[in-house]
Amino acid sequence: MCGIFGFATSAGAGPDIDRLRRIALVTQTRGMHAFGLAWIDRQGDLQAFKRPGPAQRFLDELERVRGAVMVIGHCRYATHGSPLDNRNNHPHAAGAGLLVHNGVVQNDHDLVRRYGLQRRGECDSETLGLLLARCPGGLAQRSVWMASQIAGDFAVLGLWRRPARMLIARRGRPLCWGQSRAGYYFASLPEGLPGRPTEFSDHSTRVLAYETGR
Repeated sequence: MCGIFGFATSAGAGPDIDRLRRIALVTQTRGMHAFGLAWIDRQGDLQAFKRPGPAQRFLDELERVRGAVMVIGHCRYATHGSPLDNRNNHPHAAGAGLLVHNGVVQNDHDLVRRYGLQRRGECDSETLGLLLARCPGGLAQRSVWMASQIAGDFAVLGLWRRPARMLIARRGRPLCWGQSRAGYYFASLPEGLPGRPTEFSDHSTRVLAYETGR
């Protein structure tokens, strides 16, 4: 069991950092072994931070994303690979993007052998990023193909740049969203989300895009 959260701007404003802190602390209840972030800043650059330990230890790191147009975060409950090896922590590379994942890839070893995937660590979630990078086509198309390959429920948030894009995909694992004036917030649990939190549609994939500077 892990927890994921995120933010996508609707008009260029960055996230409410106090709200993001609250969401991170709620999400921490689903995993305290490691904490990670990825974000796209106003210049369109994709950046990341991840460390072993609970979210509460790294709340000040959220200042990094104050001006971000898109953010994803992860609170890890380690099932595959020690969190002390930062290669096992989220976010994981997905070609030119980064992703966070809640779930267990039950056929992980089979996928690594079948496609000759070269993992850097031991975390099964890394396999999702490698599959996304392997498949041609648009981001939504690649996500649907990835989902068809893996056994097990999941929720995924991912970021790609130029233009800034967020992948949102869910099958079975919890994922909710809420809307504020600044944009959309996402999290495994509804507490802390703005407005009237709604469960993201199950068995679905969405891609949100934002053209930096517009």
